[in-house]
Amino acid sequence: MDRDDRLLKASVFASVDVDADAARRWIADGLTAQAERGERSALTPQQRDDLTQLLSGTWWEAIFEQEGAANDEPRALLARALPAVVRAADRLPTGGLVLALYLRNLVNSAWALTWDHETLAAAIRISCAAAGEARKRRADPLCTLGWQLLEFLLLEFRVESALLAGRLDIVDRSADDAVHAARAIVGAIRDLEPDDSDEHAARGRAVLAAEASNELVYYRTVRDGARLAQRMLEGFVGDADAELARLRSEVAATPFNPVDASELRGHLTAIGTVCAAQDRDRVHIDEGRVRFIYPFGVRSRHHQTHIEITESLVLAAQQRLAGGEALGGVPIVTVRQRLDLSDVWQGTDSFGRGYRGATIELGEIHVEQPGARRTTQIIRTRIQLSHLGNNAIIFEVDLADSAAHHVAETVHLATPSFGDLREIPELMRMHSDAGDLAGLPQLVDDLLDDIGALDPEATIAAREGSFGVIASVLAASRVRGRTRTALTSAGELLDLWGNQPLIHPLPSGAASIADWTMYDLDGIHTWSLLHLNSEILASNSNVSLLASLGSPDFAVQDIESFLEFAHSMHGMYQGWQDAIRYFAEQIAHLLRDAELLLTHTELTSGPAEKRAAAIGELNQLVNRVERTELALQSFVQSNEALMLFIESPTIVTSPPLRVDLDTVLNSNGYPRLRDGFTRAVRDVLGTRLQPLLEVVHRRMEQAFAAEQAMQVREQREHEAALEELREARDRRNSRLLELLGAVFAVVGFAGLASVLQAGHPEWGPGEAWMLFIAVLGLAALTGVVLAALTRAGHRDRRRTRRRDGRE
Repeated sequence: MDRDDRLLKASVFASVDVDADAARRWIADGLTAQAERGERSALTPQQRDDLTQLLSGTWWEAIFEQEGAANDEPRALLARALPAVVRAADRLPTGGLVLALYLRNLVNSAWALTWDHETLAAAIRISCAAAGEARKRRADPLCTLGWQLLEFLLLEFRVESALLAGRLDIVDRSADDAVHAARAIVGAIRDLEPDDSDEHAARGRAVLAAEASNELVYYRTVRDGARLAQRMLEGFVGDADAELARLRSEVAATPFNPVDASELRGHLTAIGTVCAAQDRDRVHIDEGRVRFIYPFGVRSRHHQTHIEITESLVLAAQQRLAGGEALGGVPIVTVRQRLDLSDVWQGTDSFGRGYRGATIELGEIHVEQPGARRTTQIIRTRIQLSHLGNNAIIFEVDLADSAAHHVAETVHLATPSFGDLREIPELMRMHSDAGDLAGLPQLVDDLLDDIGALDPEATIAAREGSFGVIASVLAASRVRGRTRTALTSAGELLDLWGNQPLIHPLPSGAASIADWTMYDLDGIHTWSLLHLNSEILASNSNVSLLASLGSPDFAVQDIESFLEFAHSMHGMYQGWQDAIRYFAEQIAHLLRDAELLLTHTELTSGPAEKRAAAIGELNQLVNRVERTELALQSFVQSNEALMLFIESPTIVTSPPLRVDLDTVLNSNGYPRLRDGFTRAVRDVLGTRLQPLLEVVHRRMEQAFAAEQAMQVREQREHEAALEELREARDRRNSRLLELLGAVFAVVGFAGLASVLQAGHPEWGPGEAWMLFIAVLGLAALTGVVLAALTRAGHRDRRRTRRRDGRE
């Protein structure tokens, strides 16, 4: 047996959840050889590159690690590459079987990374369709069965979706389909005529038979286990121990791989828990309700108040209602300018603040199981928009005459990994008047996207997987055998088997058949309330149980509204945390820009205009940093004012109600939310960001001072240079004027002397003296003008020196 196991693991025929390197190399080598031989069916270089990606687990990991992995690009690659690979592999000896088993191994490995089956199912359908076309040319029964086993994965996906939906009856039906398909493959393999001459094909047949037989036993165990658990939950089953022993024996006798073996152990352990509890008294909910709270925050890019944001969203929702449009795939019934609250919330403070807001009521959602005698479940849906910022999407389901496992099925609707019901519409269907829905978690995602689209300036803040469950019990019974006895005290609920779904934290997925039966309740805390009679308030991380069997319904609803308020706080604080992170990132980005700009300013030694431009840019950056700091401070102070109001007595109408509200907030971890926000603010503004801001501001001041000093120095140097230029010009002008004066004087006196000496035949003494006086006057006038110009130049220089001295 050990030797056979080693041979199978080393084979090119891959098994699920074991190393498949041998198969990958065999396929790659065979297809490469085809290309080297130039065969018509050989892959092109581009197709071989595509194949390298597809045969790598790294590619599958990458598409599921990224947001929105199941997009068009991966499916486009699958549609482009897989048909050619299937056609080429079909030309190799038993190549179709090797490829089918390898793809099954690869898809199983990728399946472990995601609950989303869409891309995986696309790969299977494309491959099997191409294999069907290849069989038309050349039939190979063994390869055909290999492709059928690959296609069997689609039924496995359906079983997982049924398990994630948390309903044993649809697990039974989906697993039964898988059992019939696996049994047909096992029978067809046995009916094949063995070909002892082809050792390679014989090995492939052995691996295929082992894989199909394991799948048959696996899903038969799941089906029979779901049937047994359902029978025990609905009544006593006398042969339960023997049936459970049979299932364990079959599993022990089958050589499952470690992953499948661990999954079956989980299923059988849960069934064993139900079996062991058959003799215990059980809880039965006669009247009650369950609320699912999905909190979210809304932040405006223009720092609008929550009142302004609510008004904007309400206006857009009213326009959608008038246009007959849906929200998240669910019709809008009405938009109310108020919250659906009782008068206990009519408190207000001296500033007029109160717990106010608006409500968007959506159409009913129906959950039904075609072919079953179950009553259609109705889910009422509303969106709460609060002026305080604690917004929430709320679903409400009534509980009436519900056994423990039916309560578990209802609560399971909220789990984040709830199965996609669009994969199993004939087994279970969720729909509104606008069409089919995948499940509540997917609907919440769609609603949040559409709420964000109502106001393009708004940003939705919601932590993935954040939700709360409020289970209210108004009447309950004790079930002992076939006898039901009404409970008179809510405290009895904690002693009855089947209360686990009411008070245990709801996990993110299904671990096994009826896994809720194994919940550990040791960590449950209870709290006392003033306004209910003989009540129980039990809370944990995301589920709150409120039970009061003797209080009027209106009093229970008041406390339920407190619980809704407490659960919605998570969305408000998530929005605040996101805003703090946004401001911190903005300031950090500005600080990085400032550091780069400061460095550039320090290194700039070019013209003054270039340095001035850098300083101007730095000044603008300083202004942006300061504005962002102020916006952050304003945001923090506004939220601190809201926190004070939330914790003040004036938010409700009486001090005793304030006591109960405090109890509910404490039970839901409100102090932890408040302290987390306060710590985030302190970390951003106090311990990390403020020193950086101070350093940058100091360096900016130094840069400004250095630039100012440099500008003053350059100004003085410039003015000194101008002064020197002026003095040089004045000296040149003085010399020129003196030269001109001398020339004029010499010319004047020389001319005068020559005229007097030469005389003129027609001149008399009078004309000579007049000429003499004119020449002397012209020389005197020239001297006066030159003297005036010289004195003006000296005065200008003295004024310049006095002005420079004052500066």
